[in-house]
Amino acid sequence: MSDADSAAATTGTAAPVAETFSAEYVASLKAELEAKTNSEAALKSKYANYENRQRAQLTELQPAVQAWIKEGLEAGAEFKADMESMIGFGDNLHQAANIESAMPLARMISCHSAKIKREREEFSQASGASEALGKANKEIDELKAQLEAKTARVGELEGLVNERTSAAERLQEELAKAGLVKEKFDFSNAKAREASPPETTGAIARTESLNAQPFVDPLLSFVQKSSSATNGRIGLSATNHHILGAGGAGDQGIEAALRMA
Repeated sequence: MSDADSAAATTGTAAPVAETFSAEYVASLKAELEAKTNSEAALKSKYANYENRQRAQLTELQPAVQAWIKEGLEAGAEFKADMESMIGFGDNLHQAANIESAMPLARMISCHSAKIKREREEFSQASGASEALGKANKEIDELKAQLEAKTARVGELEGLVNERTSAAERLQEELAKAGLVKEKFDFSNAKAREASPPETTGAIARTESLNAQPFVDPLLSFVQKSSSATNGRIGLSATNHHILGAGGAGDQGIEAALRMA
């Protein structure tokens, strides 16, 4: 065998030499791995906090979402089969698997529900205000009718006062012409109408004094005087009357006097 063949055989059967790394390179790889591990832990912590906040918000929105879904199912009963999956969405909202897709839908439903409630409250307030306004207008109309009736009545009373005032003035003029009234009053003045009447003189005073005395029937007075003089019996007079006189001729009895009358 030649030297060349023996060298080739030796080269083909020799073991491969192992690859070696320096200590500095290994240390750098360990540092990079530790940094990535810490970064991943920080990201996981931040995401966990974010997820907790999102789930807390979903928990707060869940009652409004459930109420909105229930009202929608009642309003569209004929499409209940198509919308029944929303019940599970509302019931499991606080533990939704995909928070990123559940949050926008839940927020939109909450905003829409709040808008509907606000519009209903505004409508209710407007309805109450309209009813109150109607009552106020009715009361105003009633007050106007009462005012018009009172105004008409006042006009009637004013006309009656003017008529009676004119009559009183005319009467005063007639009494003044007859000399029965000396002082004149202005009957258009309320104080003059309410003042006490003047003192009467002359014929009016005499008339009033006569009216103040009690009325005495002359015949009754005569009978009473005669009966008191004759012990309550009516007899003949003390004159020479031919019928009633005591000194007259003929029968002096009362029967005779009545027959002669």
